[in-house]
Amino acid sequence: MSPARSSNGNRSAGGKGPLARIFSHRGLIAIEALLLMGVLKDWVFDELRKSSFPNYAKVLLVMATTIGIFGGLFFLVQRLTARGVAHTHGLAKSMPIAIPISAVHAALLFVLFLLYARMLHLTVF
Repeated sequence: MSPARSSNGNRSAGGKGPLARIFSHRGLIAIEALLLMGVLKDWVFDELRKSSFPNYAKVLLVMATTIGIFGGLFFLVQRLTARGVAHTHGLAKSMPIAIPISAVHAALLFVLFLLYARMLHLTVF
């Protein structure tokens, strides 16, 4: 059975495979948002571990931070990431040479890779 087609003959979003959805523009923005949240989470957790709070308070704060970060903050980070990528895409379109959106995402993911390597104190190159 073929995927559903819209009135203009194009395949509907429901016809995309899971891999195509993950590597779509929206999927890449979600991945980037999750990676940024991971950086934020690690930083907050490190600061909490170093704090003078009693251990039970540290555990409760880590739990509350996890809920906050992976709850409402996810949508905030995703929106900011989407705006940033949209702005970068606009800049890329105005450049004298064509830069595909995939190149912008690849560059952002590479910067996040380097950020994670630095956070983990690992040399990758």
